[in-house]
Amino acid sequence: MTIRNALLRAFLGLSLGAIVLMAALAFFEFRRTLETEIADNLRFSASTVLQRIDTFLFSQLENLRVWRSLEIMQDIRVNDVDKRLANFLSDLRIGQGSLFESLFCTDSQGRIIAASDAGITGSITPAVDQWHRVSGPGKVDVLIEPVHQHQDNAVLLRTTIPDAFGDGNLGYLYAQLNWNEALGLLDHAVQDGTRSALLLDSDGRILGASQDIRDRLDTRTLQLTDWPSADTESLSYTHAGDALGLATVLVGSAASSGYQHFTGLGWHALILEPTQAAFQPIWRLLWTLLALLLVMLSVAAWISWRLTQRIAAPIVALTHFTRNVRAGQRSRPSTPGTTIAEVSELDQAFVDMIDALEKSREQIVRAGKLAVVGEMAAIMAHEVRTPLGILRTSAELLEQQPGLGERERELTGFITSETERLNRLVTLLLECARPRPPHFAAHDLHDIINNVTSLLKSKADNKGINLHTELNAEHSVRSCDREQLTQVFLNLIINALDFVPTGGQIVVKTQDEAGELLVSVMDDGPGIAAESRPRIFDPFFSRREGGIGLGLTIVQQIVQVHQAQISVTESPWKGARFDIRFTLRELTDSDGS
Repeated sequence: MTIRNALLRAFLGLSLGAIVLMAALAFFEFRRTLETEIADNLRFSASTVLQRIDTFLFSQLENLRVWRSLEIMQDIRVNDVDKRLANFLSDLRIGQGSLFESLFCTDSQGRIIAASDAGITGSITPAVDQWHRVSGPGKVDVLIEPVHQHQDNAVLLRTTIPDAFGDGNLGYLYAQLNWNEALGLLDHAVQDGTRSALLLDSDGRILGASQDIRDRLDTRTLQLTDWPSADTESLSYTHAGDALGLATVLVGSAASSGYQHFTGLGWHALILEPTQAAFQPIWRLLWTLLALLLVMLSVAAWISWRLTQRIAAPIVALTHFTRNVRAGQRSRPSTPGTTIAEVSELDQAFVDMIDALEKSREQIVRAGKLAVVGEMAAIMAHEVRTPLGILRTSAELLEQQPGLGERERELTGFITSETERLNRLVTLLLECARPRPPHFAAHDLHDIINNVTSLLKSKADNKGINLHTELNAEHSVRSCDREQLTQVFLNLIINALDFVPTGGQIVVKTQDEAGELLVSVMDDGPGIAAESRPRIFDPFFSRREGGIGLGLTIVQQIVQVHQAQISVTESPWKGARFDIRFTLRELTDSDGS
């Protein structure tokens, strides 16, 4: 399997899994949220409609309690001979609109004395098997006929008429309450058309239903005993709606809490909504999610293909690059245009690795040269220093002989100076091959630099060169070997003095830079060619005629022993610039000393 196919499968698999997972989570979370929202709304609607019914009943019951005490009700005593009470009841019914079918008063035997409908005067009130007693203030009770027993949508209310001139009651005040008014409250609660409403008594008998149920069923014969009803708080649940000719429904149930001193009749209100209608937005969302899933899968497939191309192609190019390097062909990997950070980093890592290998090879070569220097130094120290000492001593003895002419003294001077030069060469070879271990102590680099520039100031003045310092670093104390760093700055400044022409300048500058102490030795001489800079610290590489090329090699060795770095660049005046960077972390111990 190629890396392109593996990446493509992985991207497509991850994309498909992520999209399906997110779609499923969104669907179920939205369904749960919608179900909760609908259930809350159903419970609120049930509580609202039941509160309105309680308020409606309270108003009518209170009306009867007020009317029973009116003075005109005492006309029952004289059988309403002047029809004053009958006219009052007729006007009262008309004034109440459609709330009452009829109003009438009876004597204590149940004979109708006066009525809003003159046609029933003199008849006997129908017998009611059972009444609900609703107590009121002042122990004034109103009886209400059980609603499930009512006929022709009229519910009978009754209260006593007290005898204003004695004890006891004169008779009864009846009101036939139009139950359609209560049913209208149920219809209003579900006027959106997808919901249904029911009013149940404490035994689960249906006392009223919204229009959609009334059109299909005779609710007086139904009893929903297996439907949970709220006791004190509203509740919601899902229930089969077969008994009502409905499919599965979401139900919001609320219990009557009464109104003011009316404690209610233990009724319950149910608001129903078919789950198919309630969750219709969910199914629309599902189809929308499926459509989006197809679109996102198409986009993911295209993106996956593009990504695999952009990842696999650079890796293939890096493979060719590696093979070319192994074959001896050095060229940068051909991965143009890639914007993927990891691929770019891999590209750069390959280049850095090759550069590191090149440097390692150069270091191996340099180590080989140093090994040769060490062998040469050991041999020369043994074979050359003893003859050189003899030659120097012999020349000094010859100079002390009387009668030597100028020519002879000149020749003995040549012998002395050349043996001295050869001795310095042997010393340099020994220092390069076997450098002395440093002795670290806290020293101020500024003091070391000032001491070196003081030593070389006269030499610079003799050549007409301006040698000065710009010591700006705040953290100049570090743990170092003073003699070795003195040798470093001596070598760098002496090299500069050899190349800077009369009237030139040499600057030694220090500064704090990005967590490092930077020491720079700069001049305005001819500078160092760019192609020569990589070899400037190699043993035996010299730009000066007669030089042996070991001075900068020793400088680099000392700098590395001090955990610092040295580099060569171009100065602001196009001359040479040597930068030595000491990390400030290494100065911590010496700062406190």
